[in-house]
Amino acid sequence: MVLRNVCLCLFILSSFASASDDRHKLLLNLKYYRGDDVVKEVNFYGTEIDPNVTSNEYGQFKMTVDGIEVEDLSDATFWRLNKLRRSFSYDTFSQGIQKLEPGKAMCKLGGPAMGITLETRYLTYQNHRIVHDEMRPVYDRSLNCLYQRRYQPVNENAREAARGVVETLRTIGEMYSPIEQD
Repeated sequence: MVLRNVCLCLFILSSFASASDDRHKLLLNLKYYRGDDVVKEVNFYGTEIDPNVTSNEYGQFKMTVDGIEVEDLSDATFWRLNKLRRSFSYDTFSQGIQKLEPGKAMCKLGGPAMGITLETRYLTYQNHRIVHDEMRPVYDRSLNCLYQRRYQPVNENAREAARGVVETLRTIGEMYSPIEQD
């Protein structure tokens, strides 16, 4: 009986924790690839998917590295990421996402291709309202000469903003969980 009550309490507490976390939506996802395998992820979450809506709500943003929440990031970092994602989160600014044609590897390096891919919550607007959103790859970078780039925003300013987000998330990922090199 006591064990059943303890289990019930733990279930209720875990449900409450999950419910309180449901208000955060994944906005940015940086995936490290080794071959076809994702070996590391850095995620940026927010309570509002529209980058044009701002508030000073405490806890509006959060960051995780490989599923572990990063506690000590400044609000300025969160606001910078949110502002930059505006440039490549919908067609008005990005002018679409270009899928690049795969080329041939530029070297004969042994081992798997290594690269990183940035995904964002991509928004579709109609009459100034969001009618659809989905996580979509928008930009990638190679980490060795075997990786073939596949995505980039059409607009040059959107590409630069995506690159800024990649470098910021990469730095955070390396500070909190460095990727092991072979």
